[in-house]
Amino acid sequence: MKRLLTILVCLLLSGAIVFGLPLLVKEEKIAENRDNEESIISQKILSYGEKEHTYYKLYNSGKLVGVITDKEKIDAAIDEEYRKYEESFPDTGLDFKEDLYLAKETSYIEFEDVDEEIIDYLLKNELLGVETTAVEFSTNEGVYDIIYVQDPDDFYAARDAFILNFISEDTLNTLRNNEEIADPVDFGTIEKSIQIREKITMDDAVASPEDIFTSEEEIFDYLCYGRNEERQYYTVQEGDTLRSVGYYFGDMSPRQIVMLNRGTLSSVDDVLKAGTELNITYYTSPITITVIKERLTQEAVTPPSPIYKEDDSLAAGKTEVVTPEISGLNNILYEETWVNGVLQGGTVKSTYTVREPVQGVIALGTMPVVTTGSGNFGYPVDSPMITCRIGCYYGHNGTDFQSRYDRWGNIYAVDSGVVERQSYDGLSGNYVVINHNNGYWTWYGHASQFYVSVGDSVERGQVIGQIGMTGYATGPHVHLSMFYGCAQWSCMIDACSVMNCAGLDG
Repeated sequence: MKRLLTILVCLLLSGAIVFGLPLLVKEEKIAENRDNEESIISQKILSYGEKEHTYYKLYNSGKLVGVITDKEKIDAAIDEEYRKYEESFPDTGLDFKEDLYLAKETSYIEFEDVDEEIIDYLLKNELLGVETTAVEFSTNEGVYDIIYVQDPDDFYAARDAFILNFISEDTLNTLRNNEEIADPVDFGTIEKSIQIREKITMDDAVASPEDIFTSEEEIFDYLCYGRNEERQYYTVQEGDTLRSVGYYFGDMSPRQIVMLNRGTLSSVDDVLKAGTELNITYYTSPITITVIKERLTQEAVTPPSPIYKEDDSLAAGKTEVVTPEISGLNNILYEETWVNGVLQGGTVKSTYTVREPVQGVIALGTMPVVTTGSGNFGYPVDSPMITCRIGCYYGHNGTDFQSRYDRWGNIYAVDSGVVERQSYDGLSGNYVVINHNNGYWTWYGHASQFYVSVGDSVERGQVIGQIGMTGYATGPHVHLSMFYGCAQWSCMIDACSVMNCAGLDG
């Protein structure tokens, strides 16, 4: 009897293990879900069923929105919402934005149906977006901006149009074909290479319709100015040209002004009509276009000031040329770096001496050595570039020189003489006038400061001041006016008629 009881107890324990353990596991799983995570949309647990089934949890930025009981219903509602955008964004669809995600799970719990509330939550909080393309801009420090474009081809077209602000189409095509560009053999400038400093990548994305660029023009405007919405406009006056407008507003080239006004201008040959409004806002682009150029030019090498030797056989005040002075000539190849259309600097790549300069020797009676010029004029700045000749705009009565690589550098006397006037006015700013005592006078304007005073004798090539933009000037330069016969405007002549200006136009 005792043995029979022992067997019966063992059978009961075995049954408990076989049939009770699954119930315990199920109860544990139900208990797990019973402590359900808090959701944004209030949702009740209706029951703990005996059948396991699949459902989807919707999360927004890591927080549970609610449990979807019928995913097909949600999908159908999203498809219906897409009908509002189908005409503007065909062949795509709506999807969850990046902060939303679905988690597929299984459970014995039966949840309250809040699918309609979930749909309403998605629409009210604008959490659905159009399937589109994200363009990501980054550097080694990480992503700094993202835009969304409807058509990637529009982005490529806008990018190419933006690049053409700074490089010719022929050069761009040559570089894309991996063809070599030879160094220049004729005087002038050639483009050697181009680089976008930042990394640009594309990927599939979801974005609100109002955040998507839908045309090439919108993308082009972004590439020109980024998120900057400020614009500067200019109303064309009678007699304006593309070059004069560009000169006054940021040293823009005619081609750049045309590119920024593609709906108004068609080519650099357009004649501007008075009253036309032009966008003259310089670039604040989110990308950096670096162009390397090579410029071959010929520069005159001014010899040292002539040697004056007293000659007792000459009458007082008389001079006689013993050795004529001759300017040298150098062919110089510069390599220049341009960033978004602005010259950053240049270095000499090579120099070829065409002719050595010859120092003159002049026999002199009693005239002071440094008060008379030779009539052989040097340049007023280093690495000279002429930005505006006489008459480049109405009333311009001189030649504007910039130092191509040192915008605030030295001002030099173009020939020997005596400082006759030093003053300031609202137009010329700080200026001096030098009498070369040979029929010529020179006027130097817009200096930040001068190192000479009235009555000082100066030699050709002597530093007399620093380049500035005092008075009426839109950028640092030297305004050089030259006179012959008298120091009045009626006696003004073109400086380039007596000095070598070939190849100096900017």
